[in-house]
Amino acid sequence: MKQIALLSHRFGNIGHNFMALGAQAAAKEAFGSSVNITHFEQHHPFSIYPQGNILRIIDKIPHGKAAILRRYLGKRSVYQKNWEKISNMDFDLAVACGGPNLVSGAAHTPEMRLMMLHFNGAFKHSGVPLLDAAVGSGFPMERIPEKLSSDDEDFYREAASYTSEISVREPTAARLYKSLGVKTDVVPCIAVGSGRYFEAVGKAVAAKDVSRDLVVINFQEKGSNSDHNQGVDAVEWMNLVRNVIKDLLSAGEKILLLCHSSYELKLARKIAPELQAVFPQTEEQYAKVIMRAKVGFVSRIHAAVALAGIGIPSLVVGNDTRLGTTEQFGLPSIFTKEITREQAVQTILKLIEDKDDEHERLIQLREDTISTYAKKFLKNSRH
Repeated sequence: MKQIALLSHRFGNIGHNFMALGAQAAAKEAFGSSVNITHFEQHHPFSIYPQGNILRIIDKIPHGKAAILRRYLGKRSVYQKNWEKISNMDFDLAVACGGPNLVSGAAHTPEMRLMMLHFNGAFKHSGVPLLDAAVGSGFPMERIPEKLSSDDEDFYREAASYTSEISVREPTAARLYKSLGVKTDVVPCIAVGSGRYFEAVGKAVAAKDVSRDLVVINFQEKGSNSDHNQGVDAVEWMNLVRNVIKDLLSAGEKILLLCHSSYELKLARKIAPELQAVFPQTEEQYAKVIMRAKVGFVSRIHAAVALAGIGIPSLVVGNDTRLGTTEQFGLPSIFTKEITREQAVQTILKLIEDKDDEHERLIQLREDTISTYAKKFLKNSRH
């Protein structure tokens, strides 16, 4: 039985979980349903050490705390020495599939050093091939760099040296890796494979004859986690969302507000208290919500990817190069500062008009992506 280590972030925003679901689909496609997958939380990099090792205690410290200690443990001389204490790394393949790991300042960010050097490097040291899958970038749309800083270049070259292969989910990441002399393939985000899981859960919902007639709207205060100091006006953006909702209701559409956090739920209830707003806590709950959708209007990238995984198109807004992720799906993807009320409504209505063709296209894209990753898993597997 194949033994796969899956490195992902599964305990934050629910959208992070979709990366692991997609990787699981690819692993089963490659090695069969009996493949044994061991999950590692990327924000707990010391879980690679055996029970009783004092370093495991650090994983209990909240993310972002103990910066001095984390900085020390992120030194090359320290983690290379600690690697000798690692045991029981009998995996055929490790697959890392986290967030937009190509960002500014990574070389001097303790958590990034621990994740991409200390943690990932441990698998290479133990002889386990590591595929870094669906790497994205997160640079502000108005400040996309031509190249990385020299420190970050050194950081990402070292990180790449611990991998057997790197795939990226959008062209900015590919271009920046190329500038480092690192070859990558651009493949749609592996999270689209989560659609197989959502469809399986949704069969029970479909049996109850639930109509797929909802416009699902997901939004954040400034159209993303942050506006990256690009001057996005939160009041103006919220008014745009409110007016788009008004226009869609006037056009006879039914709307559901889909939230990825308690704060988003608060915002949703504030701008549209008359509409149903939901905050799914599990992947199963999420599946039952999105199976009711016919189209989306979202700011969470992985909300769009999850919908695409079940053949539902979305209009996507955002403030950084993560938009390239959904552009690879052929979805309209627009910088928050540049979208207008009229453009949003017209785009959503056009997606509704084309939803049957889009469904077929996106399901085929999902299956092609799973197949591509399954081949990469097989190629990089040790045995």
